[in-house]
Amino acid sequence: MEMQHHLFATTFIIFLIITFVHVPSSAYANDDERYVNCGDLFDCGDIKGVGYPFSGSDRPDYCGHPELKLDCNDQDAEIKIQELTYKVLGINNQSRTLSVVRKDYAENICPTFLLNTTWIPNVLSYTSDDRNITIHYGCPAQGAPTLDYSFQFPCTINTTAMTGYFTAASDFSVFGSSASNLTSYLALCKDSVEVPVRQSALANILSTPTVTQLLGGLKEGFDLVWSAYDSSCETCKSSGGKCGYNQATAAFSCYCKDGPRESSCQQSPTEAQSPTNDQSPSTSPCLLLFFSAGVTLEVNRKTA
Repeated sequence: MEMQHHLFATTFIIFLIITFVHVPSSAYANDDERYVNCGDLFDCGDIKGVGYPFSGSDRPDYCGHPELKLDCNDQDAEIKIQELTYKVLGINNQSRTLSVVRKDYAENICPTFLLNTTWIPNVLSYTSDDRNITIHYGCPAQGAPTLDYSFQFPCTINTTAMTGYFTAASDFSVFGSSASNLTSYLALCKDSVEVPVRQSALANILSTPTVTQLLGGLKEGFDLVWSAYDSSCETCKSSGGKCGYNQATAAFSCYCKDGPRESSCQQSPTEAQSPTNDQSPSTSPCLLLFFSAGVTLEVNRKTA
């Protein structure tokens, strides 16, 4: 009977050691919620592992800049800028480049709403590779100039049939004496939309100015470069923090385990001396329990 008692006590002690001694000390830490949540990354379709300065999905608003919020729609990453929704084609953290395509022009050259792509927030900027092209709508069906780098196409928007016209030349002087005719014709069009494309896509459109080639160039999208307290974020990450944004103060915030800081999670002298921050080995409560139980067993053996 006494042997069974000792065996049960020993098994119980081993169970406690396995369960608690090897659990990392961080499991008991009461880390700041923002620090924990901003450690999650945005994943959607082919766009994976996206962190600051973007928020969205599992990343709360305070984890990224308010003008760089991502959404996931049918496994397509999207970002809304002003009134337009863009499909995200890629995100390059090294060059801080966001590759996008206007969702309304991804499949159709005649979108429901005719809106320019001229406005972008201060946190974003166009690259030197971006080129604007202009598409005209509601143009006269007759009298369109027949010119190189230009074409006329039929279009239906909201059940309204109309004529569209496109020219890939931004400088009409290339048309010589026909430039004035083109200017007069385009002045009669009701609407026009500027859409950015990459320089390589524009070159292809110039070589073959067709609706198919134009739509293909639009689908390739264009690039935007972001600038959102990137140097502050590097300082924050190097100190063990998670980058974020304080919308109340409209400023960068570095989320640390014990709370937010302005830019870094460097320990203060008091924190560095705190037992909870001491990295040296310490005796856990489970080991104390083991030693105590071991002494009890030994005493029981001697008195038996």
